[in-house]
Amino acid sequence: MKSLKHLQQANWNIPLNKVLYDAEINRKNPSAILFMIDQSASMGFEKQFYKGEDKTFAQIVADMVNEMLNELIGRCTKSEGVRDYFEICVLGYGGTDNKTAIILWEGSLKGKKWVSISGLKKNAKYEKRTYVKNIRGKTKITEMDVPYWFKAVAKYGTPMGAAFDKAHELLNNWIKDKKHENSYPPVVINITDGAQTDCNDSDLVEAAQRNQVLNTKDGHVLVLNCHIATNSNSVIFPISENELSGDKYSKMLFQMSSVMPQVFSQDISKLRNDADIFSGYHGMAYNANMDVLFNLIDIGTSGSTQQLNR
Repeated sequence: MKSLKHLQQANWNIPLNKVLYDAEINRKNPSAILFMIDQSASMGFEKQFYKGEDKTFAQIVADMVNEMLNELIGRCTKSEGVRDYFEICVLGYGGTDNKTAIILWEGSLKGKKWVSISGLKKNAKYEKRTYVKNIRGKTKITEMDVPYWFKAVAKYGTPMGAAFDKAHELLNNWIKDKKHENSYPPVVINITDGAQTDCNDSDLVEAAQRNQVLNTKDGHVLVLNCHIATNSNSVIFPISENELSGDKYSKMLFQMSSVMPQVFSQDISKLRNDADIFSGYHGMAYNANMDVLFNLIDIGTSGSTQQLNR
């Protein structure tokens, strides 16, 4: 991990009595979503059944995030065309070496950092996928051209500390741009299958929390963490550490994750089947299967899309 002490922290003064996480997202005031994806070797070991196939964690996560990017294009498309409500970045860590986090854009987007929604649509790559379905005893085979912006990789260790440092650099630069001072705060979604390999636990927690303290005038950056596993004992959006397994890694993720704003509480309580709508949900999932991962990504992005051009 590198020292970030030389960076000028990007913080805007939040007005007194301001209702937070309430800014309208429009073309003049876009928000940002940053995906952080563990691409370590272990992501290529475990498999789960996903959309009719046995796939590695690395393949499923890449598919799911690419699908979410395509869905965001759909959410931001109106009758006259695509509206640039968001700027997106996708970071991978572990796929190139044991120390580095890199931006994953491929093709004509390679080398770019934040990409607009129209930029995603214009620069999508496509691959042909074959889907096999059994409908009333008959096998139906469908071929589709599926858009993607990066491919699955599973190599090396898990330099999550470096990834949070890189995220801080990207978010810091995005937020301190004056045109973003009133924007709905960025959302970070970190997806991993295990512990970091490049720093100790306290340094990792500190690195994650450095991202959480960055803010626009509408609130602080939201950091969501998802630990994926084949284990069926999933916990999503816990209110306290007592809901977790008790191992140090689950508690560490709890400390690394933002407390979710009230705007998310109704959807979260419904997802968890809570009797009441609570406050204090933490943006994390532990021992998550792919359905739980999807729910975390969906809520993490839908909270901001509720603010679209109201």
